[in-house]
Amino acid sequence: MTDPALTAASPATRAAFAGTLLLLAVLLVVAARVDVEAPARLARRVELVELIHAEQARTQTLAEQVDELSARVVAFEQAAAADAQVLAALRAEADEAAVAAGTTAVRGPGVVATLKDSALRSSPTGDLNDLVIHEQDLQAVINALWAGGAEALSVNGQRLLATTAIRCVGNTLLLHGRVYSPPYVVDAVGDQAALREALDRDPVVQRFRAAARQYGLVFEVAAADELLVGAHDGVSVMQVARPATPPAP
Repeated sequence: MTDPALTAASPATRAAFAGTLLLLAVLLVVAARVDVEAPARLARRVELVELIHAEQARTQTLAEQVDELSARVVAFEQAAAADAQVLAALRAEADEAAVAAGTTAVRGPGVVATLKDSALRSSPTGDLNDLVIHEQDLQAVINALWAGGAEALSVNGQRLLATTAIRCVGNTLLLHGRVYSPPYVVDAVGDQAALREALDRDPVVQRFRAAARQYGLVFEVAAADELLVGAHDGVSVMQVARPATPPAP
């Protein structure tokens, strides 16, 4: 049934009424969409906040792991440094022991001492033994050089050890099973001033110098900027005392 009042209304009134209904319908639709989309947007916002919190927690965990690994790396580096220092100290001790044992060559400045028999045909005392270099002469020079801080010594190229025995057979030198004839050339690596001073103050060497002047023996000491004393190429044998076996009861 048609409303008599609406039927009697003018066309303009009817148009205004229809527009009002249309606007009301649009507002209702928009309100409905807002009511439907608001929970969805709110849900997405909640999910985003939770994701941020999760990433923050993950980042914190990774940062803690990085700190732990960094601390372990530092600990390993410190341990390696300590081991390297110990190893370097052991190597230094081994190198020093190798030099003392004569198992490695030594190069450096030092002095060269030359001992040679006399060129005289007869001795003022009538004893021809006065005209030759004896083992005690060579031993005195070597001992003085050791006392002067020689790092390494050689006689005619043969490396001397702490256990080396200086023995003369006639007018020849027996050294490590080899025979050497004069002149005897002693190479000593070490501080030149200290080595010369040791030779000058040694009383046995002083007596040898006096004998050299008296009998025409040659004893010369010269400085050398660089000497090479080779390693000992033989076997070092050391004999030590042993306790006696106790008697049986």
